[in-house]
Amino acid sequence: MLVFIFRKVLRRDGAEDLFGHLSELQWSWVAAAVLMQLVAIGFSTVRWQRLLVGQGIHAPWRFLGGSIMIARFWGAFTPGGFTGFGGWRIYDIAKHTGKTARATATIGVEMILGQLAFGVVVMAGSLFGMRFIGTEGVLLVNAVFLGIIVVGLAFLAQPQLFLFFTRFLPEGIRARVQTLTDAVGAYRGKAALLIQAALLGVGTHAFNNLIYVCAARALGVELSLGEVYFASSLQILATLIPASINGIGLREAAAVALYTSPAIGLPLAIAVLIPTLGFACEMLVSAF
Repeated sequence: MLVFIFRKVLRRDGAEDLFGHLSELQWSWVAAAVLMQLVAIGFSTVRWQRLLVGQGIHAPWRFLGGSIMIARFWGAFTPGGFTGFGGWRIYDIAKHTGKTARATATIGVEMILGQLAFGVVVMAGSLFGMRFIGTEGVLLVNAVFLGIIVVGLAFLAQPQLFLFFTRFLPEGIRARVQTLTDAVGAYRGKAALLIQAALLGVGTHAFNNLIYVCAARALGVELSLGEVYFASSLQILATLIPASINGIGLREAAAVALYTSPAIGLPLAIAVLIPTLGFACEMLVSAF
């Protein structure tokens, strides 16, 4: 898929421009991007550990560190959600404890908190989004994520409410949803733990954005840190909406739409290379 993307770019801008930018990479910033990825993984590991504790599961750090890196490998070529990155961790915990519903609930709550944390990061970065999407666009982004945050908090506070929407599903599925809802209920009265997990999620998403900020700096892009940070949020958002193989294609399309707009005016080659270089740094860690 990446080869297909680069062929499209080469037909428009030519190989000289693309490879010229790559030959001038500042490798210290590439190393910084890899470091940002490792820090983000650290935040994710601690968040997972805290949420498992909320389910009464106490896993050693060495196990969690190894498992989350294997999960990243599977996540490199799967759509996400309960597959790949989340799916491996459910399987790994369930295999060792026999507590499948609790392992699933942990990842489910992590996904909810992850969306809340991502919303916070996007809303904070939207201060720098005026040139990209204008005032109305910034207000729309904030409204959407505020709605997501409200729904997520409602589910965490009263998971039983969502059983109402499952009454039309087959009995077998309803029973599984009930089991999952009961497992999510294990976090009731543990507001401090959920706040910790949410803050760790903010750290995860903030440092994920910084991967692409470092990639832009490695390519010599002179946009402000805040603007690249906000554009990185929208790149990641584009990979969450439709099903895709780890966002390949969607990430690059979003970057091209943002960076080559008249308000920003970056060349196509640079616009494609920012997400591609950042993604390559992520995949370097996953492949390793």
